[in-house]
Amino acid sequence: MSDSSNERVTYKLRNSSVPFVALLVFLVALGLRVVWPLASALAWAAMLSFFSYPLYKFIHVRLFRGRCSYAASAINAALLLFLLVLPVIWAGVAATRELARLYQFLADWLPAAGGKPLRSILSIPQLDWLFSRFPNLLDLPLWSDLMSSVPGVIASFMTDMSRALLGNAFNLGFNLLVVTVGTFFLTRDGELILSFVHDILPLSGDGKDAFFLRAKRMLYAIFYGIIMTAGIQATLGGLGWWFVGLPNPVIFGALMFMLAMLPFVGTPMVILPGAAYLFFVMGDGKSAVILLAWGMLIVSSIDNLLRPLFIYEGSKTHVLLVFMGILGGLRAWGFLGLFLGPLVLSATYFMLHLYRIMMQEPGEASPGDKPVL
Repeated sequence: MSDSSNERVTYKLRNSSVPFVALLVFLVALGLRVVWPLASALAWAAMLSFFSYPLYKFIHVRLFRGRCSYAASAINAALLLFLLVLPVIWAGVAATRELARLYQFLADWLPAAGGKPLRSILSIPQLDWLFSRFPNLLDLPLWSDLMSSVPGVIASFMTDMSRALLGNAFNLGFNLLVVTVGTFFLTRDGELILSFVHDILPLSGDGKDAFFLRAKRMLYAIFYGIIMTAGIQATLGGLGWWFVGLPNPVIFGALMFMLAMLPFVGTPMVILPGAAYLFFVMGDGKSAVILLAWGMLIVSSIDNLLRPLFIYEGSKTHVLLVFMGILGGLRAWGFLGLFLGPLVLSATYFMLHLYRIMMQEPGEASPGDKPVL
C-alpha cells in the first residue's frame, strides 16, 4: 500500500466518529450494568426529588438566603425520610403486629372450636334466616374438611410471611440508603442534571422544550391525580371507619390509601369487609349501613371526580395512554410503575410524534403541533 493510501486511511480514521461511538456504547453498557441493580431505588429518589423540589427551593432561598445548598438538601431529605419513609415502616411494623395478634387469636380459638359443630360456631342472628331456609347447608362434609385444614394453612402463611419479612430486611435498608443519598444529590444538583440531559437530547431546541414540558405535566398530573386523590379518599374512609367504631382506623386508612391508587381495586376492598364485620359479627346493622353508604357514595365517588380532573386535564394526555401506562407500569415495576408507566408511554409517543414531523415535508408541521393522542 502506498504512502498516499496510508495517509487517506489515517485521515478517515482520525475524522471518523465510529471509534468514539463504539467506545461510548461500550462505556454506557458498562455504566448501565453498574447502575441497573440500583435502578428502582434511584427511580424513587428521582420521583421524590422532583416532587419535593419546591420545598428544597423554599428552604434554600427563604431560610438560607441562597447559601448552604448542602444543608438545605439535607434538611429536605430528612423531612422526606420522616414524613414518607418512616410512616411506611411504621405501618409495616403495625401490620406485622396485627397479623401476629390475629394469628394468636386463631391459634387459641381454632382448637376450642374444633370440637364444636359449625352451626354453633356460626350462630349469628343475621344468619338465622339462611340456616332456617337451608337446614342441611352446614351438614356437608366440605365444611368439616375445611375447618380441619384452616390451622395448617394459617400456620404456613404466617411462616412464609415471617421468612419474607426477615429476608427483605437487608434489601429494605440498602434501598432506603440509596433512596436517601440519591434524593439528597438529585435535589441539590437536579437542575444541572436536567440541563445536561437537555443538551444531549438529539432534538431541536423547540423539541427539547416540548419534551421536558410534557414530562413535567405528566409527573405533576400523576402526583395530584393518583397520590392526592388516594390521600383524600383514605382520609375520608379512615374517618368513616373511626366514626362507626371499628378498630385501628389509621392502619385501615393507610390500606385504603394503597388500594385507592390501584385501578379496579379502590377503597371498597376495605369498606365492604368492614361493613360485613359490623353486620354479621358485631350485629350492628345501622353502623354497617352508614359505613357502606359513606364508602360507596362519598369516598368512592371522589375518585371519579378528582382523578380525571387532575390526570387527564392536567397532563393533556389521552386517557388511553394513561390507562395503559398505569396498568402496564404496575405489571412491570410494581408500585413504582404508577409513575413510570404513564411517563414512559407519554415520552415514547411524543418521540414518535416528533419523528412523524421529521418525516413530513418542511413547513407542514412543527414540534408544537397537537399530537393525535
